[in-house]
Amino acid sequence: MVFKTYKKMGLINVKSINYYPITYVALLILTTTLLLLPMCAPPAETQVETTPSLTEAELKKRDRDCAIAMSNGSEYYKNRDFVSAVRNYRRAVDLGCGEEYASELYLWFGRAYNEIGNTDSAVWAFQQGLRYLPEDKDLLENIAYSVGRLGDTERQTYYYERLIEVDPKNTEAFGTLADLLREQERHDDLIQVLTQWLEADPTNGRVQSELIAAYDVAGKDPLSFMRRRWEDSPDNVQWGIDYAQKLIENLDYAQAYRTLESIIQRSPSAREAYQLTANTALDEGDIDRAILAFEQLFALNRTDFRTAQELSRALLRNGDYPRALEWAETAVRTSNSGGEALYIRAEVYYTAADDCVASRDNGLSNFQDKLVFNMAYDDYRSATENGYRRARTRADFLEKNLIPSKGDWFLQPADLRVFKPQGNCYSWITRSVRRS
Repeated sequence: MVFKTYKKMGLINVKSINYYPITYVALLILTTTLLLLPMCAPPAETQVETTPSLTEAELKKRDRDCAIAMSNGSEYYKNRDFVSAVRNYRRAVDLGCGEEYASELYLWFGRAYNEIGNTDSAVWAFQQGLRYLPEDKDLLENIAYSVGRLGDTERQTYYYERLIEVDPKNTEAFGTLADLLREQERHDDLIQVLTQWLEADPTNGRVQSELIAAYDVAGKDPLSFMRRRWEDSPDNVQWGIDYAQKLIENLDYAQAYRTLESIIQRSPSAREAYQLTANTALDEGDIDRAILAFEQLFALNRTDFRTAQELSRALLRNGDYPRALEWAETAVRTSNSGGEALYIRAEVYYTAADDCVASRDNGLSNFQDKLVFNMAYDDYRSATENGYRRARTRADFLEKNLIPSKGDWFLQPADLRVFKPQGNCYSWITRSVRRS
């Protein structure tokens, strides 16, 4: 096709081809390259500005030609003929209509270049558009993407920063910019961007975590930020919890408790605050504070058997066996005889009996102790049957060593079938054991 076109235009002497085949081939390659070159290389920037003075008639003709070029370019783009789209958009630029059609021309001009893999020219087109429309979000987004394809991280960062200035709620742009800054280890800038992002999307847990991590990497203490953030929004329970958790990590328990108390005062149903208070107090050894927090937590949901279990464990650590048993019974009832709740109740009986035996000078268990150990044994077995497998070891140990033996039962009055443990150690126990 190229050969026929050149022959028709008189650019090729057919006779000479027979004698100079090499010259013909070279000419063909050269002219083909010259035709394709405008589509491959970025156009010179000065071309946008070189609009000669035109008469009124010439202006009208130019406007018609521009409208035709733009319409054709749009149609070719829709039909995915991106080479023809580029050619028509290029014509619109050459005609000097860039400023008039800036909002339509340069975005699609650049995108068409990208579609044919000419990213350099795409960047040029987007830059020309930004000369007329410096705050156009689409142009900024597309040029940021394009320079990224070129591997120019610094320019990509620059354009994303500009995009966020123009569109401060563009969370996708924030995410990309944060990744770029992290990659460049620009920690201070990253902190600033993440702070802006959090203002645009206050409940974004990922951003909160990344901001705290950025402070840590930068060698800065995030506590001041976390305190200020919560104090500015004291009704935001999660921010208060985050701040309290950071204080706990820093072993500042006193300030953590004050923060949690403040959260509870403002939000009495904030379960997270009670739970964190209780867990922290347990870890710190402040059992009384933990017990109070667990009781308040259970009051919010009286079917929460897990909190009842934790309460029983805490009271057991405090040696308060009567109350530990009460909460263990509550856990068993609300969990529908769950395996863990039965295990905890068994632990109350076992620990109480073991403590009572240890309090004697001789350290020997009597029949009353064995009755209580038997109660523990029964609960350990039930816990095992209900899926709490770790209870089996305890049950096996008690069966072999501490529950009443046949000899123990033989020594008891024959007319008694049910036995309730006696003595000061067990005055709080109302449960009985049936003779085996």
